[in-house]
Amino acid sequence: MIRVKPPVRILLIALGLGWSVDLFFYGKALGISAPLFVLLLMVALFGLGWLEEVRPVRRNLWLLAPLIFFASMVFVRANPFVTFLNVVASLALLEFIAHFYAAGHPQRLGLVGYPLVLLRTAVNALVRPAPLVSASMDLQAARQRGGRNLLPVIRGLLLALPVLVIFTLLLASADLIFADYLEDLFSLDILPDLLELLWRGIIVLGSAWFLAGGLAYALGRSQASDDQGALEQALGNLAQVISLGFVEVATVLISVDLLFLVFVGIQFAYLFGGRANITVEGYTYAEYARRGFFELVVVSVLTLGLSLGLRWLARRETGRQVRIFNGLSSLMVGLVLVILASAFQRLRLYEAAYGYTQLRLYSHIFMVWLAVAFVWFLVTLWLRPDRFAIGAFVAALGFLITLNAINPDAFIAKQNLARYEVTGKLDAYYLTRLSEDAVPALVLPVDRVTGEERKVLSDHLRYRLERMGASTRWRSWPSFHLARRRAYELLAEP
Repeated sequence: MIRVKPPVRILLIALGLGWSVDLFFYGKALGISAPLFVLLLMVALFGLGWLEEVRPVRRNLWLLAPLIFFASMVFVRANPFVTFLNVVASLALLEFIAHFYAAGHPQRLGLVGYPLVLLRTAVNALVRPAPLVSASMDLQAARQRGGRNLLPVIRGLLLALPVLVIFTLLLASADLIFADYLEDLFSLDILPDLLELLWRGIIVLGSAWFLAGGLAYALGRSQASDDQGALEQALGNLAQVISLGFVEVATVLISVDLLFLVFVGIQFAYLFGGRANITVEGYTYAEYARRGFFELVVVSVLTLGLSLGLRWLARRETGRQVRIFNGLSSLMVGLVLVILASAFQRLRLYEAAYGYTQLRLYSHIFMVWLAVAFVWFLVTLWLRPDRFAIGAFVAALGFLITLNAINPDAFIAKQNLARYEVTGKLDAYYLTRLSEDAVPALVLPVDRVTGEERKVLSDHLRYRLERMGASTRWRSWPSFHLARRRAYELLAEP
């Protein structure tokens, strides 16, 4: 039985995975290739771990669930923005799995720890293949053999070159068919194929390089290593150097709380108080609803950053100071939740007046999960401040899971068509910009639309069918996609 050294095994498996990158993704639309590649990569990682007797840390296996979900959603959802987020989330989770496969506690990471883990894993994936290649061969013997054999070969080629040129020219002159073969061989027409072949080779080898580094990093991490200890210690030391006194921090919190109290009072009086209070001030309901929405969301996000920054920098030397700080911070977060509710209400009113768009829907979902992050901040503020980061990470995953679950383009099409049946108003041109996810929601109700809007939607559906029928890019098996296939079948029905 041939014994394969571990570095050789990793390199061979990475080369196979690199070839699968070319097979699944080069020149093809994303589809079932995404979950298949993730499955292959996980089989390779866990298979190598079993062979090398490096067992995964069971408490970290929960990271596989969101990875499989987001990779599968690349196959299910056609919305470009959601697909982009799914791909980014899958890549990030692959890095987290590589980092935490054999060691570590993701729940112990601080906020800075998450990007640092991604950076550390990427750097290791870049540099670790070099020692693998070195360990898989005897470089000294190869250099000695190369020194003995390579120079004579080079000298022989140099001597043979002029002879080959002369004989080739004479033979081409003697036989027209041979000359035609030579002309085809040296024709510039073959250059594009050669360049594409070279580029695909670079993709395979480059992918194999990074994948080999990632696999080696995942298997090489020690159970005893605590990567976060040094980082947290350094951040703690930095906080002590640039810390702020309790009085200064309390002054900031009290000032912001007073400002938010005034603003929240106005929100209750006008926005939450009903249409009459708004129109009395000279605003239409729609004008008031759309003014300042994004500003309120920015204020909420900045407040979360301010809360985290003050908690990190504030010197709280007594239990009383801790309670006062936590109380003022809790008041600020409570007021921000009211501000978020105001922004949510403004957006809901704006959607009632003008309909749904992708940005409005994304903002709605983002606000809900931002509110969840604020509530988690309150919980950790009083109980476990070191656990905020893992909750924020889960909230980010929850935001993306909700986007996938709600199917934004189909949801927007359904809501706007339902609104049309009530108000008679429809931005048909906007609906034509939605992805294949929206096609099932558009095909059946289009008969209930009249006038110019019906013509716009009908023409678009016919054009989409013609475009999909003429394109072959999405028909290959790696590009098989649930939403695209369903849309095509519905559009092709007589």
